[in-house]
Amino acid sequence: MHISKLGAVSSLSTAVHATAPQYLAPSQDINFPSSKSATNPLQWLGANGPWYAGPNVFGISPEVPQNCYVEKAAYVSRHGSRYPDQGAYNGWVSMYERFQAANYTAHGSLSFLSDWQPVLTNPTAQIAMENPTGAKESYDFGYTLRTRYPDLYHDGDEFMVWANNYTRVLQTASMFVRGFLGFSASQKGSVVSVTSRGFPAGVGDSLAPSDMCPNFKDDEGGEYKSTWDNIWIPPVQKRLQALIKGNLTLTASDVNQIPYLCGFESHITGRLSPWCDVFNDEELRRYEYSNDLRYYYGVGPGTDLPKKMMTPFLNALVGILRSEVTNGTKADGSSFDIPKLLVSFLNDGQLTELVTASGVFDAQAPLSATKKDDNRLWVGSRYVSMRGTIAFETLNCVAKGSPTPFSPSRPTTNDTYIRIRLNDAVYPLPFCKNGPGSSCRLSDYAQYVGNKYASEGDWITNCNVTIVDDTPTKVRGASFFTELSKPWVTQVAA
Repeated sequence: MHISKLGAVSSLSTAVHATAPQYLAPSQDINFPSSKSATNPLQWLGANGPWYAGPNVFGISPEVPQNCYVEKAAYVSRHGSRYPDQGAYNGWVSMYERFQAANYTAHGSLSFLSDWQPVLTNPTAQIAMENPTGAKESYDFGYTLRTRYPDLYHDGDEFMVWANNYTRVLQTASMFVRGFLGFSASQKGSVVSVTSRGFPAGVGDSLAPSDMCPNFKDDEGGEYKSTWDNIWIPPVQKRLQALIKGNLTLTASDVNQIPYLCGFESHITGRLSPWCDVFNDEELRRYEYSNDLRYYYGVGPGTDLPKKMMTPFLNALVGILRSEVTNGTKADGSSFDIPKLLVSFLNDGQLTELVTASGVFDAQAPLSATKKDDNRLWVGSRYVSMRGTIAFETLNCVAKGSPTPFSPSRPTTNDTYIRIRLNDAVYPLPFCKNGPGSSCRLSDYAQYVGNKYASEGDWITNCNVTIVDDTPTKVRGASFFTELSKPWVTQVAA
């Protein structure tokens, strides 16, 4: 607890009396049109669909609670929509070649098959890069946070964001800065590229810590996913095969590719793909559940080691949110102001590991491999979509029993709380939600994270890291937010 300063009282007083802001930009900046066969096909695609806001599954207002203001915020986001990786694209090409070589006639929702071809126009330049929809998502994201948190950045100040050293992630970060700063991005904005690959001193101190964890393995859902796929795919395969007359046989892999193609072709071209006309709503939900199993038992709560990867990062991040230290050190030894709005970008696996570590899914029962739970909280489409995001907001709020409304002549006692948002929707912590707007007292959350970190054992030992002279005795999680002089950290223009 602390006694609020006059400036904080003034800002908080504004928050007390203000109504919810009426923003000019829509909360959902990508359209999700219906297809011929499904009400909302892009909504059920897990990690393969475009940015998807919400839904507000707990019915908690995302607006700042009464008698509170946002003191700091940290956003950790996946890259924006992208072109396929080489392996996935090779699969598309293989399908295309089979479809062209066969002698058949397709009817109904598959009537386009004989004319279909992969939508990439220059694969050499496009593979694995952010696509135009991803650029829009990233730019809009920057604009959204600039208008959502007008008090966390002063126009004309330097502004930096952090990104895993991966091309599409860096592209997302750069577009975000442009959306956030506008025309001053080239003068005032920068991206801090972070990688620990090849730097023993950076073990467990990056935005992709699993890169330096020899024991890490993503099983991609393992037997849980394969069991479920053997349940849901055959009926769909049989239904679609009946639409084909001739010698073209759809494989289980073809069927599993259809929602993937629906998502990727749509956000690559900016138009709803004909593949989105193939599955009905229930079939898409079954695909979504397969995607949920992939993450839950690949890098999420259903794993042993993967779910521990981002706990050191979370522990360090919470420490920064609690700290009164406002300055960091650049590579040249000069100081910089640590942004009150701390934004970083990474990949889907790391985002899932961080969401798991955060605690918002601690009450989720293990997912079944044989029966889809329509009431489950763990739904990947709601957090690991393209440009999927977890946010941590610290709220400075009037302590219970303090007088309101505020007055400079009547100092008030404040508490600091934290709340977590996934794709903008508020997700309360099941073990700590008694604060304003179902938030948790920041000190209590810090204790939870610290206890979790301690209970998970030594990170270096868990990973079986080879110890050399530069290997730390304990990983630091996220020193790169305050120390830009590390050899695995590079600050570049946005």
